[in-house]
Amino acid sequence: MSTLSLLIVDDDAIDRMAVRRALKEARVDAAVDEADDAERALAAVKARDYDCILLDYYLPASTGLETLNAIRALGVRAPVVALTGQGDEDLAVALMKAGAADYLTKSGLTPDRLARSLRYALALHRSEEQRRELLEREQRARLEAQRANRAKDEFLATLSHELRTPLNAILGWTSILASGQLDAAAARKAIGIIERNTRVQAQLIEDLLDISRIVTGKLRLELEAVPLRAVVQGAADSVRHAAERKGVRLEIAPADEATLNCDPARMQQVIWNLLSNAIKFTPAGGLIRVSTALAGDRVRVLVTDSGAGISPEFLPFVFDRFRQEDGAATREHSGLGIGLSIVRHVVEQHGGTVSARSEGGGRGATFVVDMPVHVPDAGPQFASLVKANPDD
Repeated sequence: MSTLSLLIVDDDAIDRMAVRRALKEARVDAAVDEADDAERALAAVKARDYDCILLDYYLPASTGLETLNAIRALGVRAPVVALTGQGDEDLAVALMKAGAADYLTKSGLTPDRLARSLRYALALHRSEEQRRELLEREQRARLEAQRANRAKDEFLATLSHELRTPLNAILGWTSILASGQLDAAAARKAIGIIERNTRVQAQLIEDLLDISRIVTGKLRLELEAVPLRAVVQGAADSVRHAAERKGVRLEIAPADEATLNCDPARMQQVIWNLLSNAIKFTPAGGLIRVSTALAGDRVRVLVTDSGAGISPEFLPFVFDRFRQEDGAATREHSGLGIGLSIVRHVVEQHGGTVSARSEGGGRGATFVVDMPVHVPDAGPQFASLVKANPDD
């Protein structure tokens, strides 16, 4: 056993000396501090941690019970062994009900009894600490399960809304077209609306399929050499019309002349998702900027916007699946809350990382993709990630 740290709280110097002598004769390896009143005892437990406190019931201007309550009020959970006089067993019982681990009468104090009481108090304390830790873990697990259930319920509500909205538009305009009452210009407008909503629904379904592939480990990479500029430009071209329609300026900085060994479709999906997210949360008149930087064998892609920003409380969860800062009941923006989760998984499959930073609400956000120029060939680390799967 390592050296114990003990505190003797007793106003009688002779009684403190007797406890020290009993510890020595019991061969208890201990570093012992002393306090002769409650005030000094409280100062001592504030200053350091003790393995056990030996507490006299009678102290100047205080009782052991009052001192014990004051110690517990400080959040100190060290075990306490009460020291009482002959015939004070009722007082000792009151102390134990208040949280003392054991008690000893001073008249019956022997090295063997003191050592045995210390062993019991320490064992009881360890047991209580283990029980407390188990209870805290169980409470954390319950809270996490409740959070997961809420997230699932919010996701299902969001999914229902997001799938129904384009479907209603498709059905409505299809019915109007079928009536034959539209002229050529109105018919072209109706077809455009139907096509746009069909693409929205197709993208929602594709994102759901990607999440399913991620969960089942079937999302595959098809690696090939591709210019970084082509990947960035392809994603930007895909969202440019959406940005212009919203009145958001999209600025693409000249990309480095780097060639990536990556899955071009998946990497374009990463940048497309980041740009689409930025457009969604950037108001009219805002700016979105994409820049790249090459450093040795790694490349960084930064997507910066002047939009809504991310609160410090939500920032650690921004890449979590099905998590959205505005819940299902108060949400202002469309989407399932899975795009950034897909981004993180695809980037990590390429051996990279993605991070987000923001100075808070209304102050914009920056997403940074950092990945190797050459993704390692399929091997033990990537065998389950880079593969062709005929069942996919």
